[in-house]
This record gives sequence, structure tokens and C-alpha cells, in this order.
Amino acid sequence: MNKKNKSKKHIGKPNPLIYAVAHAVIKRIYTKKYNISMDKDIVKDIKGPAIVVASHTCDEDHILSALTLHPIRPTYIVSEHFMHNPSTARLLKLMHVITKKMFTPDVSTIMNVLRAKNENAVIVIFPEGRLSCYGHTLPVADGTAELIKKLGVNLYVWKAEGAYLTFPKWRDKGDNRIGKINTSVKLLLSAEEIAEKDVSEIKEITEQAILHDDELAMAGVEYKCRDMTRGLDKILFKCPICHREDTITAFENHIRCDCGLDATLDSTYRLHGAPFARINEWFEWQQDSLDTENGSLSSKVRLGCCKDDGFMDPYAGEGEIYMDKDVFKLSGALHGEKIDFSVQPAKIGAFPISPGDHFDIYHNGRLIYVYPEPNINASVKWVCFLDKLTSKKKINV
Repeated sequence: MNKKNKSKKHIGKPNPLIYAVAHAVIKRIYTKKYNISMDKDIVKDIKGPAIVVASHTCDEDHILSALTLHPIRPTYIVSEHFMHNPSTARLLKLMHVITKKMFTPDVSTIMNVLRAKNENAVIVIFPEGRLSCYGHTLPVADGTAELIKKLGVNLYVWKAEGAYLTFPKWRDKGDNRIGKINTSVKLLLSAEEIAEKDVSEIKEITEQAILHDDELAMAGVEYKCRDMTRGLDKILFKCPICHREDTITAFENHIRCDCGLDATLDSTYRLHGAPFARINEWFEWQQDSLDTENGSLSSKVRLGCCKDDGFMDPYAGEGEIYMDKDVFKLSGALHGEKIDFSVQPAKIGAFPISPGDHFDIYHNGRLIYVYPEPNINASVKWVCFLDKLTSKKKINV
């Protein structure tokens, strides 16, 4: 029993032989196919324990950062929901990752991070707490700066330019673009500097360090793909001409609305035939246009949650959701059991999202996938509504 308890407290690192083979294979494929350059001169000087904060604009960031940090075998903090997917759970166990419940208190994560520190690990954190769906970094999640302060070790920053443009989150899986990616890792704060700074200073420095707009950073660089627009209607829900919502379609290199809008997106990610030059401008405009003061959202939904085997069941139940500036409500059934709860939006923090599919929420530590129906693309509108509420609250504080 004592040996079992002791093993649970050990985080460990990936097997060095397996890691070396995986690195060799992935580096050969990725660096050539996606034209990756890496500024990693400082890596030889990074010694654990240390923290790396990483910007998060594409779902390949774990691979890209691991390539940059090699030969370090880092310890990643990843969303718990990856462990509920059989296709990723086994690999992540081999990687000895630390899991985190997104935007909900999770004491076990803190304890595991402290254990990793004691094992001299180089810990990689994506401080936004979720992946951006539109190529611009998001605010640093609450608690990140406090954790950095508590650990009190050297803090590094990893960034990638062109990663979102190569692997936009709204793309169909496998529908990647071929262009250019630049990655880098730099020292952000030494342990001594962290000791001298308060939490608010650390948060501001971290937020500024990861701040990134991929469209601006790689302006003019070509990213080739058979259909540049396919999937954009997963994140663009409002027409900038007629101002109607849920009328946008995107395919065959065109973004259309039945009001007559017919825009195109070229290989440098420039829009033509729209009142915006960039996707990010369109996305931020539609989020800003949401009436979070007097408006509300409501929808019938399909619900997903974990089965007894720990893996996600995307057809676990159904129900209804509602949100305004004061409350988020969910009522329905999961695996035949009634579920009904209300929570203030500020306590949710944010909705992690898989565009065109679902957004995540935790209730009593239980991960729930929420699939709006009948228009599953509406998931991004719920994310934007909550993000605008959260942004307004921070401005008013």
C-alpha cells in the first residue's frame, strides 16, 4: 500500500528512448512540411525546476513547443478533457502530463505541480487556460500568476508565429495550410525577479509576453490550402452587411450571406469583398456587437459527459441552456438522471470550445459538453457572450 501511494505522488518524465524516437520522427515531418524555424539557443541553459508559459493559438502547440524545447522532456499541464478521449489519453499518460480542470478550482493540480517542481521538472503552462479559436491570444486565467509566484523558479516564455495560420482551430481536421512557422523560447523572469514582484506585476508581464495576433505577425506570408475558407462559419456567426446572425456559410474560398455578401480569403489571410481586412477584425466586431447588458441567449442542447469507463459519451443527454449578464442555467438529463443548476457567469470564467461542435462547462467537478441545437455552430456565440461579460467585469473593477 505504501509503495502504491508513493508511486501516485511521483510525476515522472517521458521515457527518454521513446521520447527521442518520437522527436526524431516528428521533427523530420513537421519542420519540412510546415517550414518551421526555431530560435532555441537558450534551451541549453534551461535547468529544472523551471516554468515555461506558452501562447496558445493552435491545437499543435504541444508538439511545436516540445520540438523547440528538445532535448528537455517537459511536463505539460493539459486540460482534463483530453484524458476522457481514448485517442489521446494513452499518449498523454506516456507523456506524464499533469491534468487540470479548466476554469474551476482544482487543488490536485497544484499539488502535482509542486511535486513536479520537487522532481526538477520544466513545467509548461498554457496560461490562457484554453485554446483561442481566432488567432489572437486570450487573457491569462486567474490563478496563473499566483502559481508562478508560489513556485518561485525561473520563468520562460514560448511563442509561435504562424501556428494558427497553419492550423486554425476552425479548420476541418487534417485540412492544414502550408506556409511558415517561427517558434522561440526566451527567459522572461528569473527566480530572483519573481521574488521581488507581486502577483499583479507577474500577471501583467506574463500577459504581455504571450500577447500575439498571428495575422499581424505573419502579414504577407502565404499559407496554401485547397479551400482557405472551409470551416470559417464555425466562428463567424454575424453578417457585417445585414447584421443578421447564423446566416454565414463558408466553403470553396468564399464567405457568403444570403443578403448578397460574397467575400473571399486569399492565401495571405486577407479578406476581399468584406468591410474587414482580417478575420480577427470580423470576429472581434461580432463579439463587441453582442448586447450583454440587456440581451440573453437560450438554446436546446445535446449534452455529453463521461461514462463509467471515464471516456466521454457525447450523447449522454439533452436539455436547455440560458444565459444573461446575471446567470447561466442548464436543465435536462444526463444518463437518465435530472440535472438542473444555475451559476453566475463570473464564476464560470470562460467556456473552452471546439468550434462547430460544443463548449465545456464544469458542474460540481463534473465535465459537461454542451452541443447547441439545431445549429451546432452557435457554440461560438455562447463563448463570445461570456467573454464579453468577463471583459466588461474586468474593466469595471
